[in-house]
Order: sequence, then structure tokens, then C-alpha cells
Amino acid sequence: MFSIYAAAASIKLVPVQCHQRRNFSPEWNGVNSNATVGRATLYSVPHQQNDDAMMAGNGVTSEMTLGEKMIFGSFENDKTVYKESFIIRSSQVGVNKTATVETIASLLQETACNRAICLGWLADGFPIPPIMRKHRLTWVTSRVHIEMYKYPAWGDVVEIEHWCEPDGRIAARLDSIIRNLSTGEVIGRSTRKCLIMNKDTRKLQKMTGEVRDEFLATCTKSPRYVFGEENNQSLKKISKLNKPAEYSELGLKPRRADLDMNNHVNNVTYYSWLLQSIPQDIVDTHEVEAITIEYRQECQYGDIIDSLASTEVDIESLNPISEGRLQFLHLLQFSGTDREINRGRTVWRKLQK
Repeated sequence: MFSIYAAAASIKLVPVQCHQRRNFSPEWNGVNSNATVGRATLYSVPHQQNDDAMMAGNGVTSEMTLGEKMIFGSFENDKTVYKESFIIRSSQVGVNKTATVETIASLLQETACNRAICLGWLADGFPIPPIMRKHRLTWVTSRVHIEMYKYPAWGDVVEIEHWCEPDGRIAARLDSIIRNLSTGEVIGRSTRKCLIMNKDTRKLQKMTGEVRDEFLATCTKSPRYVFGEENNQSLKKISKLNKPAEYSELGLKPRRADLDMNNHVNNVTYYSWLLQSIPQDIVDTHEVEAITIEYRQECQYGDIIDSLASTEVDIESLNPISEGRLQFLHLLQFSGTDREINRGRTVWRKLQK
């Protein structure tokens, strides 16, 4: 057993007990010193007064929940860089016996939320900073780009390193590096752009004043881009798909299990819908190397969705197939209309035999 600190109702920090993480394989020993392996993880949740910690005024938790105690993440660099490790479970792998891109997207989302929880931002079930909560503001995802160089297999343990930075006056950039914990190899990278929205007006709002100060306090002190190379794929504009599309999957419907805490379709569900229109012969011989999604409208239970895709020709090479890779433009729209829900791009590489 070991102690960590939880947010209390008073100024005083309250220690709580948490079980130490178990080593799942001997390969975990001797990994680089930055990895949280074979030891207890220690983090401190900022203490706040009742009226500060719960700006909404809907209840106060004086000690950590069991779920919060079981988060095995840690902060580095003055609480600006967060790392968390996950074991890949059997339910998270696909026919290739490796994790699906939906699994990766879900783990990235989980890491970002757990970071917020460890900062003491969880109230009413939503990890929103206190000042944003006071002003009825929330984060919405605008764009996500993920690149996977090697997918983890069932039983592998991945470590996600995650940090945030401002992106102009209205947006935040959430960057992540995905590593195989036993080897230290970088197997993927991701960047996410988030915007601030007023929950009452449903309109976007600039990040100014105390809201910006609150956010900057948790950001890296100097700019650090996960995709630092020039002309990288994460910055590439997604063109509108010309109709008629080459491939389509029509009449998709959200399941109740697809809804999130806001009663909207969860961000990760859109990945599955985008990929649903790709022909099976491509899925059987290729895997997703990169995926980019731009979120344009919310989707709710009862909506009917059409998934469209067409081969994208690289303007520079005028060749849609380069080094065995395939590239597609995607469009999700409400069925029977031209109202866009998402635009997307995927790059596929041949499966290794």
C-alpha cells in the first residue's frame, strides 16, 4: 500500500490509500527510468475550498473515489506532462490480433480525461476546470490526427505521454506520444484541437482573462509540438469529398451504447463510422496508418448517418497509391441531406505478412 493525496473539503490535504500496481511480466523490469513501471505512482490532486473546487455548487467530494485511486498516471515537469500506462485487453483487438484504431482513440481520450481528474477538475461527472465551470464553458473537440507506426497486440502495455498547449486565442492543442512500455519504442503520435464552447448558447468563445490563465498554468512552459516536422500530415487540409462517392455505407444509426455523458455520440464512434465505408478487400489487406477527423456537428440518438469515401489523389505525385499505401477522403452526413457531420482522411498501409 502507498499514500497519495486527494482534494479535501478544507485546505488540508488528506492522504488516501491505494494499491500498488503489479508487474504483469518480467520484461517490465529495467525499462527506462521515465516509465512508471514496477512501482507505485504518486500524484497530488490540488486542494481547494468547497466554493472553489465545485463552482457549480452541486456537491463536494471530500475524498477520492475508488476509481480515482486506481488511476495509474503521473505528472512530470511541474505537472505539465502526464503519463499513464494501459494494458491492451482481448476486447480491444481486432481480426489482425492487434489493437484497433478505435481502441487507440479511446485510450487517448481516457488519458486526457484522467489528466484532468488528477488536476482535481472532476465535478458532477465532468472534468472541467473550476473557472471554466463557473462561466458555463466546456471543451469541444474540433480536429484529431492520429498516426500509428505499429499497433500493440493483446497483452502489450502502452504508455501515453500527454501534454497541452494553447493554439491561438480560441483553441487548445492536446498532444500525445504512444510508446510500447517494454521496449520504449514510439509506436504512435496524436494531436487534438479543442475549442471552448458556452454550454448555454452553444457558441464558441475565445480563451481570455482568467480562463486563459487557468489553462496556461497547466501547459508546458515552452512550445513542444508532437508533429514538429514541416508539412506534416496533421496540418493537411481535408478537402470536401466530391459526389458521387466511390464507396458508401448508408443508414448507420447510433446505438444507445454510443452516447456519451452529454447524450451525444461519443467522439470515438465516428472513427468506426468513417471506416465502415471502406471495402472489405482493402480492410483484409491493409491497416490504418493515419487518420484525421474534423468534427462539424453533433450527432444524437435517432439520427441516421451516411458514410461516404473516395480515393484521394495526392496532388504532388498525382498517384493515389504510393509505396503500397492507399489514401481516402471521408464524409459523414445526415442521411438524405447535405449536412456534414465529419470530414476525414485515412492513410492505409499493407499488412505485414
